[in-house]
Amino acid sequence: MSVYGIDLSTSKIAISKLLPNKGFEVVELISKSKSWETRFKELYKQMFSWVRDSVTSDDLICIEDIPLVQNRQTLIKLVHVLAMCRTVFAHYDIDVFTVNVMTWKKDVVGNGKADKEKVMSMACKIYGEEVKKYSQDAVDALMVAKWGELRLK
Repeated sequence: MSVYGIDLSTSKIAISKLLPNKGFEVVELISKSKSWETRFKELYKQMFSWVRDSVTSDDLICIEDIPLVQNRQTLIKLVHVLAMCRTVFAHYDIDVFTVNVMTWKKDVVGNGKADKEKVMSMACKIYGEEVKKYSQDAVDALMVAKWGELRLK
């Protein structure tokens, strides 16, 4: 069984997979299109292929739930991306667990309102300085995976 953490945006899906011995892998599914409809289609196709090729029904998938954002249109798009991911996983009969951002930060970092620097600092403590070469989205996904791993203990 593998543990995955996923962080979503309207143009990128950052995915981290925990490996034995505190290692990890990172994948970022990205669309750079200016059109929301095109970005959504591109992310869907990438997600569908990635799940088909990389994930099994025994794996633990943890996705950061949608935070409340000020911009209503962005919130709607984020909800669509989350629903798309859940639908792809459902197609392959893979369960998904969502986690609130404040919950994983409290459980993994020790502070539910930790800023990016505190999250990065804790990621470095857990996984080493190598994490600094990844995007903040990928580091968040890594920490969401860590939250999932803690649920298994």
